Amino acid sequence: MHAAIKVDEVPRWVPGKLTLHSPAREWPGLTLRGYSYPGHVVDVPPLRDYLVIGYRRGSTLMRRRLGGPWSEDEVRPGDVTLLTSGAETQWEWPGRIDVIHSYVRAAHLEQTCRDMFDREISGIELTDTLRAGDPHLFQTLMNLAREAREPQAGWHLVVDALTIQLGVQLLRNHARIAFAPIRAARGLTSRQLDTVTEYVAANLHRNVTLDELAGSVSLSRFHFSRQFRAATGKTPHEFVLRQRLDRVRQLLRRSDRPISAIAHECGFADQSHLSRVFRKHFGLTPGDFRAGGT
Repeated sequence: MHAAIKVDEVPRWVPGKLTLHSPAREWPGLTLRGYSYPGHVVDVPPLRDYLVIGYRRGSTLMRRRLGGPWSEDEVRPGDVTLLTSGAETQWEWPGRIDVIHSYVRAAHLEQTCRDMFDREISGIELTDTLRAGDPHLFQTLMNLAREAREPQAGWHLVVDALTIQLGVQLLRNHARIAFAPIRAARGLTSRQLDTVTEYVAANLHRNVTLDELAGSVSLSRFHFSRQFRAATGKTPHEFVLRQRLDRVRQLLRRSDRPISAIAHECGFADQSHLSRVFRKHFGLTPGDFRAGGT
């Protein structure tokens, strides 16, 4: 059996004209390729990634085998084919077709799954569907193709959102998920909690992401969130916000700096933002607190 192949090795096994290429700097979570193919009879080694194929032009009888009997169906523009990772396949089709290949990396799909279900997983398999009637999934592929072909301002935000959307659509409708047994969260150690607290204190002036906090103690986002809450009774977001507000109160008591400067130093967008959050938590404005409120 062949070793699993990567995206750029696929044309060695299925030659065709390249029509679309996602940027050289890889998108997070997936790689996009477009091909124009003549009729083919090909054997394809296992793929490292999950594969979603969207058919853009041409109709043909498609035959495919994954180690067992052949399956076949007529594929047309708007159809989608799904192939899980690690599957050795054989394909036959007589007609010319134009397709978009989306290679979804396992780490991305697994993280999306954890975020969706708040559960650890032991494995994900796509349902190996030759012709999936899923117009929403096809449209997501076409939207990604548009961003690869003509990136506009903010393209990275659009691609991030579409990549997550693609993962959610696959997990909802086209995947078998094996969940790991639920284990009670142990909570962070005191040393880990000190590390996180110090990291937050050093970065209160900016947005601190969950990935950064988890990385500071070498945990995945999923494990960090559960263990952090078990240790503190708060979500990471609640903890960071409380640290910011505590710093604000210290600066209001100990300095005469403008409230707008304090807001900026403690990670709030502006003085108005700080005032809204401060009043919600303490029942008075920063100005009232400085003037002697409790």
